[in-house]
Amino acid sequence: MGVGTVSRVLNGSAHVSPATRQRVLAAIRRLEFRPHAQARRILRRRAEMVCFLLSNRDFLHTFHARILQGVETYARTLKQHVVFLVLHYSGGTPAERIPLPPLLEERGWVDGLILAGTIWPNFLRRIETLHLPFVALGNNVVGLDGQRDFDQVTFDGFKGEFQATRHVIESGHRRVTFVADVFYPWFRERYEGYLAAMGLSRLPPTALTERRPPNYLHYGEWAASRLLASKPCPTVIMAGNDEIAYGLWRSFRRLGVRVPDDVSLVGFDDREEALLMDPPLTTVRVPKEQIGQACMAMLLERLQHPNMPFTERLLATDLVERETLRRL
Repeated sequence: MGVGTVSRVLNGSAHVSPATRQRVLAAIRRLEFRPHAQARRILRRRAEMVCFLLSNRDFLHTFHARILQGVETYARTLKQHVVFLVLHYSGGTPAERIPLPPLLEERGWVDGLILAGTIWPNFLRRIETLHLPFVALGNNVVGLDGQRDFDQVTFDGFKGEFQATRHVIESGHRRVTFVADVFYPWFRERYEGYLAAMGLSRLPPTALTERRPPNYLHYGEWAASRLLASKPCPTVIMAGNDEIAYGLWRSFRRLGVRVPDDVSLVGFDDREEALLMDPPLTTVRVPKEQIGQACMAMLLERLQHPNMPFTERLLATDLVERETLRRL
């Protein structure tokens, strides 16, 4: 039995007869043979490893944890490996001064990158100096106007918020208020969907969109008393994400305001926290695991076809109606 035959069996080649394959597998079990991963990588000239790099987020942010889960699930089916790294930096730091993890500074450890978290243009310039293919979560790229010369996977925040607002209006609500810091592009996109739905129904939009420190829970708590003091008070609040909705809900409970009897509440993302609220939160579901799978598939395609045009894949969102929306 030749070395080439054993190699073809270990690598799943179809050019081996079933009988030979069974003999090789039986010998492997009998000898307790374990393939040498590093030798295989050298032979293939590939590390068979990708890096999921999370920028400017706590370890481990639950939204991105689901995306990472999708990446790992897809990678496992193809016998690829995923390493997870966290990086914090400022959007104003010169690109060449952004410190990268040692694993990325040295060549040959990873074949490519998946970028998530808050992604600033200076970081993209820094990553480009590595000459590694990468795929970015396109919704989270901040401050980059014009052409995007990289592969990206995005989800449709505009349409998700548009459909949610339309559903709220069809449920009888007329005083509909949006709450989020629209400095961030993912919130701005949702705000534009809200404005489009309100305009289509010829309803006056109202919003709290002030710039504040990036703590979504505190943003919701800050907004709660201001919304209750407004005249007339909104009958439903469209929170930019589930964390803001949770902050609103928590403040309302302390103030004796009942959800949805006194005010209805709609979130965005469909994170685990949405089900922990009482009552459970009506929200827009983002397909987080599917995003991760799409990122991994796109990165592997780039590795196989390095000269192909840059691509963007847009994934749909959908409304999940639970118990925080009251029909009027």
